[in-house]
Order: sequence, then C-alpha cells, then structure tokens
Amino acid sequence: MLSVLALLLLSQPLVQTPPPAQKPPVAQKKKDEKPKKEEKPKVQKPKKQAERPIATLETAKGTIQIELEPTEAPVGVSNFINLAQRGFYDGLTFHRIEADLVQGGDPLGNGTGGPGYTIPYEQNRGLKNTKGVVGMARGPERDSAGSQFYILKRDVPGFDLNGYTLLGRVTAGQDVLEKLVLGDKITHISITVPSSYKPRPFGPTHPAEPQALFYPNLPEDAASRTYSRTVKVKIAVSVTGGVDVNLTQGSGDEEIDDAILEAIRQWQWQPALKNGQPVAQTLEFVYDLATHSRRVGGKE
Repeated sequence: MLSVLALLLLSQPLVQTPPPAQKPPVAQKKKDEKPKKEEKPKVQKPKKQAERPIATLETAKGTIQIELEPTEAPVGVSNFINLAQRGFYDGLTFHRIEADLVQGGDPLGNGTGGPGYTIPYEQNRGLKNTKGVVGMARGPERDSAGSQFYILKRDVPGFDLNGYTLLGRVTAGQDVLEKLVLGDKITHISITVPSSYKPRPFGPTHPAEPQALFYPNLPEDAASRTYSRTVKVKIAVSVTGGVDVNLTQGSGDEEIDDAILEAIRQWQWQPALKNGQPVAQTLEFVYDLATHSRRVGGKE
C-alpha cells in the first residue's frame, strides 16, 4: 500500500513556486557627494552698442544734435572735434544755404577759407549722402577738406560719387536746418565725448604762429636815447592761443622795454599743432626794433 502511494506521488508533475520579487538595489549616496543643481539655460545678453561722440550745434534758430561716427571717418571726426573744442566754429556763418543743404565752418565767410591745413579723404562704408548726414566740404582735390562742413536737408545720392568724407548724422533738430538763412551764425559747438573714444592723430604739425602783430609805441625822444635795438623775448603760447610774455634780455631802457612788452602782449597767436592737436609751446626769439623782424627758435 505504501509503495503504491509513493508511486502515485512521484508520478505527479512538480510545481515550482517563484521566489518573492526582489526590489532593485538602492544606490547609496556618498557622504561627500552633493546633489546636482539643475543647470539653467544661458540667456545671451544683447551686445551694447558703442557710444559715439555727440556734437551739439547751437544757433539763434535752434539747436542741432549730431552723432559723429569715428569708425566711418576717424581722422575727419578727430579734426571736427578738435576744431569745435578750440572754439574755432564759434561765431562763424552759414555761408551757403540751398534747397538741399546748409554749409558753414569758413572763417572767411565766402567758401574759400579753412583752418590753415587740410586733412586726407576717407572712404565711407556705411554712411551715404542722405537727409541729415554731415559731410566735409572740400575743393577740387579729395584731400582738400579742412574745417568747412555741410548738413543735408534731403537725400543727395549724386554726392556719393564725388568723394566727400562723411562724419555722422543729425539725431535731433533737423527742422532747424529749414529755418536757417544766409548769414546765420554758429553760436557754439559743444562736444560730448565718451570715455571709450580715442582721437586719431592726423594732419599738420607746426609751431605757434602770430596772426596779428602790433608795433611798440616808443617814446617821442627814443631816437636820442641809448639802448639796444634788439631784445630777447620768451613767449609761452597755450592750447587756446593765450600768451605769457617775458623779456629775457631787455634793451637797457626800462620805458622802451615796457613799450615792447605792451605791444607783444597784444599779438594774436595760432596755437602750435602736433598731429593736428593743439599743444602748448614756448617760443624764444630775438626781436629787432629797427626792422620789426624776429628770429625764432622754439621748443615744446
């Protein structure tokens, strides 16, 4: 009986019970490991545009604001800023008024004058002769611009073929151009220069020169006095043309020396220029009372 039962059990198929489901192992954090922060997407900031020099041109009819473009004409812009800061344009007239433009910057007031030097022509890349653009006027040669400038009242595309250096454009006061008439004056041009602006050296280098001379008013009996006909003079000329005059070797007659100093202090001077920029200069020369001539030797 037992043998029969054993046979029956062996004949039954085996049923395997699956093992209990195992949870996946949990990764243990290292003690020094810090949780990673979610990286925020980088936001690109818009590039800041370079600041440009601003010229504010004052007239009796209103104010014109001009944004200058040094990248377009580094030499021309440096020259314009230099002249404006020296007060060169103050009181000069608009000697040319037409339907398309106004023009000024001539110390003679007739279209033939300038600062006493010229600057090279510069080929513009972005600026065109459109309404509000400021350009350098010139003579027949491309490298003949100096101080005269024009401002366009409307587009003049033909100028783009003629080789004019363009300096910038009007950003405020375009309506003032329509009010100007022949002979209206430039009251003043002020310049606002950003700290990033670097002027471009340009143009002339020459010593200070007197523009107007005055002769000494000597005493009536000077011919009967004994004194030296030549004296040595030392003059310090500032960047604005102001002077400090001293006699380093007089004539031997105090009254005549005073007359000489009084006359020379009235001389009007053009300051020295170095690469187009005004610089202070000290001049020493021998002044001849007989011929009113001077022999100059100077140093900066």
